[in-house]
Amino acid sequence: MGGMRFKPDAAGLVGAHVMSWVSLSPSFIPRTWWMTAVNTGISQTFGYVVGAAGTAAARAVGRQLGIEIRIDEEKARPATEALPWLMVGISGLSWLRNLRAQTEIAGLMEARPIRSREHMVGVIGGLALTAGLVSVGRGIHAIATNLSSALKPVMPAPVAAAIGAGATATGTAFVLDKVVYRRLLEWLSKTAQETNAKLLPGRVPPVEPERSGSTASYEDWSTLGAKGQAVVSDGPRAVDIEEATGKPALTPIRAYAGWREGRDLEETAAAVVAELHRTGGFDREVLLVLTTTGTGWLQEWSASSVEFLTGGNCALASMQYTYLPSGVAFIADRISPVLAASTLLAAIEAELEKRPPERRPKLLVGGESLGALGGTKAFEGLEDMIGRVDGAVWSGLPRFTEFWESLVPFRRRGTPEIAPVIDDGRHVRFATRPEDLVTDVTGVLYGAWDSPRIVVAQHASDPVVWWSPELMWRKPDWAKEKAGSDVSRSLQWQPWVTFWQVASDMPQSVSVPGGHGHRYVEDMLQYWAAVLGQDPLTDYSTIAQAIRRTIVPNFA
Repeated sequence: MGGMRFKPDAAGLVGAHVMSWVSLSPSFIPRTWWMTAVNTGISQTFGYVVGAAGTAAARAVGRQLGIEIRIDEEKARPATEALPWLMVGISGLSWLRNLRAQTEIAGLMEARPIRSREHMVGVIGGLALTAGLVSVGRGIHAIATNLSSALKPVMPAPVAAAIGAGATATGTAFVLDKVVYRRLLEWLSKTAQETNAKLLPGRVPPVEPERSGSTASYEDWSTLGAKGQAVVSDGPRAVDIEEATGKPALTPIRAYAGWREGRDLEETAAAVVAELHRTGGFDREVLLVLTTTGTGWLQEWSASSVEFLTGGNCALASMQYTYLPSGVAFIADRISPVLAASTLLAAIEAELEKRPPERRPKLLVGGESLGALGGTKAFEGLEDMIGRVDGAVWSGLPRFTEFWESLVPFRRRGTPEIAPVIDDGRHVRFATRPEDLVTDVTGVLYGAWDSPRIVVAQHASDPVVWWSPELMWRKPDWAKEKAGSDVSRSLQWQPWVTFWQVASDMPQSVSVPGGHGHRYVEDMLQYWAAVLGQDPLTDYSTIAQAIRRTIVPNFA
């Protein structure tokens, strides 16, 4: 292969151009330069492959049928000379149109508008990514071709071609799995362990015996992990709650156990239960079991909301099950959050069964994103959840989870996928905003809300909720309905492209203002108020301000 030069395929270049126009169409989140680069690069590569493969297939069919198409170069010259300029012009218009769309999305989310220079850097980066991916692909194709040519003298040409292609595909898959994927996962795991051991800014061991990690605790501060230390260090104390509500309060209990080598999930859950016994957590009015995301992170707005709304007469129980960041765990390990949620809930339920019914606290459950995925799978379905807990709030629940898929397809006719009405809202209510708990998106006032109450909070613009593998080939209902108030009307589903667009939206979705994307903050207060039997539309601004004061800035 030395000295070999690859001549770009003309049809492939046309396909890449066309897909670049599609890739610049808007999705959920205002794009950074790298999001534009990823979308453009992957889409252009796909277009190039389709165009080149289509041309090769047409030529092969033509040879088999004995058909040869000849084009008069002299007569075709005007068209071939004009085509590049036409495509460049369309690309420029597409870029300007997308720039306006990105400004629109930023306005809908009250976020910073994208700068034209930043967007241009993304387009250039996408071209570089396309060139790199196409070069790698052409190199792999050349290996397969050379291998087939070497085999042709000793076997029939079709067999040689099949063996060459198969051997190259197998070798490529091996390298991607063992060298790229495995090594990357090992590096990420090592980095995650190092991060887990580092203290986050502004965190100190709690002095209250009600907190794990204190001197009175069975769980040493150093074993909780960085995010676990944040959980027990942050949050309100009795004085914070009393100041906000004007009523006497208790210091909320926070029982937490970190994940570490030599201790399995059952032992970790047992450590949480021991902390609840030590602190008197089973004697509080409310026991809140939250499933963490990767690294042991908890939604502080969720925990603090329950603590303020109950006057501190509650206990939080949670545990870490992995060092991996949520994004990595979302791809590489979806089993651990399920096992962790099931194990901890079972251990707590076993303890509650030992107590007479009148001495049992209300059992509430919840989780966000990966925590919601794991937490909901601890139940066999809605009926099982209703029968075992006294309320729940699940935020940012991915649509491909069993719990979501068991409910939303059976929504009331006329209600959209982003805010479905299930069984007239008798037990479970989906919400894009607190008002959706009282009146559904079609304007119909809900009737009585029976206990236990379950809230599924999902923003119309949350890519973590709406991403799924099926986006590659099937148009989802949310794309047909266009019901989201913070989603651009210009958003159009496109096979392959939308899958990557929404995937690249996910990391950035936690950086947008609250109430949009994957940012569930102040609204959690109203969701938990509803679950606790309080009016979700009451003005909770004083409590919201107090929660903000108790959250360390880089953890909010």
